[in-house]
Amino acid sequence: MKRILLLTDFSDTARNAAMYALKMFENEKVYFDLLNAYDLEFSGSPYVMQVKEELGEESLKGLKNELSLLHRRFPNARVELASRFGPLMEVVQNEVLDFKPELIVLGCRGETALENFLLGSNAYEIVKNINAAILVVPKHAKFKKPDKIVFATDLKDIKVDEVVEPLRDLSHQFQSDLMFVNVMEGDYANRIEAESKIASHFEGLSLSFNFIEGDDVCNGILKFMDDNDADMVTLVRHNETFFERLFHPSVTKKMVLHPEHPMLVLHDET
Repeated sequence: MKRILLLTDFSDTARNAAMYALKMFENEKVYFDLLNAYDLEFSGSPYVMQVKEELGEESLKGLKNELSLLHRRFPNARVELASRFGPLMEVVQNEVLDFKPELIVLGCRGETALENFLLGSNAYEIVKNINAAILVVPKHAKFKKPDKIVFATDLKDIKVDEVVEPLRDLSHQFQSDLMFVNVMEGDYANRIEAESKIASHFEGLSLSFNFIEGDDVCNGILKFMDDNDADMVTLVRHNETFFERLFHPSVTKKMVLHPEHPMLVLHDET
C-alpha cells in the first residue's frame, strides 16, 4: 500500500494541500499520515513541561478537527494522526525514517510553488533538506487531472531509477504526457544520448523534449507551462548549482501574476 505523509499547521493552505492529495489518490490504496509538529519557542521557563503538555493537547485537538474536515469530503480515506514535539525539520526527518513515505505533501502560501520557495518558508527548507519525494501545493490550487507534466531538467542522467518512481507512477495513473524542458544555457554536447538515457526511465509514456532560452529560468518554465496548458512541474534535486539557479531570489517578484502550478520535487542522493 502506498504511504503518503501530509504536513499540517492547521492553516487553510495546509488543509487545501491535504484535500488535493486525497483527491489525487482517492482511487488508489493509500495509507495517509497527517503530521503536526509543535515546539517551544523558549526553554528557560519553569513551566516548560506544563506548556509542552498544553501544546501537545492543542496539537492533537487540531489534528482531530482536521481529520473530521477531511473525512467529510473523503469518508473512506485511511488517515492516521501524528502529533510530534520538536523542530519541524527534525520531526519530518524522523517521520520519514519511521514512516518511509513514497511522497510528502505540503502547502505553500505563494502564488506559485516556485515563488513560495524563495520566501524563506518551511516549504523551501523541507525541500532543500529532506531526502524524499515532495509535492508542494499552492494555497488555492484545486486538483485537476495532470494531463501534462513539465519536467525541468539539466539533462543529467538519473543514477537511481527509484528516484523517479513517484513521477512515473503518477504519469501511468493519469496517462500524463511528460514534457521535458532543458533549462541550461547553450547546447548540451551529447543531447541525443542524454535524452535517450532519461527516456529509458519512462517506458510506455508519452514523452517530448523541449528547450527554452533566456536567463530568467522561472519565468521561462512558467511561460512554457502556460503555453502548453501543463498542470504540474517536476524537478530532480541532484545538482546544487542547477537547483539554486532555478530558485534565485532575483526572479521572485516577477512571478506573482503567474497561475498556480503544483510542484513535484524528486531527490537523487547520488
